[in-house]
Amino acid sequence: MKEKQKHSNRQILRIIGIAVCIAVFLFALFNIISIIQNYREIDRTYNEAVRDYTRIPSQEERLNAVPDVDFEELTAQNDDIIGWIFIEGTDVSYPVLCGRDNQQYLFQSYEKKYLTAGSIYIDYRCSRDFTDSRMVVYGHNMHNGSMFGKLDKFTKESYMKEHPYVYILLPDGEALKYEVKKAYKAHIEGEVYKLPSAEAKNPDDRKLYLSTCTEDSSDTQRFVVECDFAESEAESRSEKQ
Repeated sequence: MKEKQKHSNRQILRIIGIAVCIAVFLFALFNIISIIQNYREIDRTYNEAVRDYTRIPSQEERLNAVPDVDFEELTAQNDDIIGWIFIEGTDVSYPVLCGRDNQQYLFQSYEKKYLTAGSIYIDYRCSRDFTDSRMVVYGHNMHNGSMFGKLDKFTKESYMKEHPYVYILLPDGEALKYEVKKAYKAHIEGEVYKLPSAEAKNPDDRKLYLSTCTEDSSDTQRFVVECDFAESEAESRSEKQ
C-alpha cells in the first residue's frame, strides 16, 4: 500500500513538473513574440515616417546627402516636432521632438501613440531652434539597432571616419551640420547634462550630444556621441549660388 502511495506521489510530482515546464515555456514564448511584435511596430512606425515625409534629392539636384523633409505635414499632426536628425550611411533618420519634460516622449512616438522605442527628442531645457551652445538629444538604445541602438559603433575610429557628420534639419529649411568628435560614457550628473543658463550660452562654440543608455543599462551612466557645430547648410548653399 505504501509503495502504491509513493508511486502515486511521484506521478503527481512528475505531472506538476511537466506542467511548470510547459507554463515557463509558454511564458517565454509569449515574451519572445511580444518583443518581435514590438520591434516590428517600431520599424513600421519610423519606416513609414521616412517614406511619407522625406525625399532624398536626385544626384543632379542635391548639394549634399540630406533628405528633404515635409515639415508642414509632420507638424500638422504634432507641433512638438522641431526637426529631423540624419546621419548619412546609417539607420539614423528620425523626427526630433521637444516635450514638456524629458519623460513625455520616452515611450511615445511622434504620432503621440505608445511605443516602447519612444521618440528622438531634445532635453526640454534646450532651445527648440537648436541655437543653444549645448544641445542634448536623447534616444533609446534598442537591441534591434533602431533609434540610437548603433551609436556605440562610433567608438571605432574607422566608423567615425566613415560617418563624420550628423545633420539636424529644421522646419525653416536650414540644415545644421555637426562633426562627430568622440564617443564615451558620461555620468548622468556630469558636465554633458549640466546645460548652461541663457546668460552663459555661447553660440560661437556650439556642441551637440547624442545620448542613449549604455549596453548594461546603467542607472548612472549614458553613452554619448559628442559633435561640434560645423556649418549651416542653408548658409553654404546660398554662398554657392
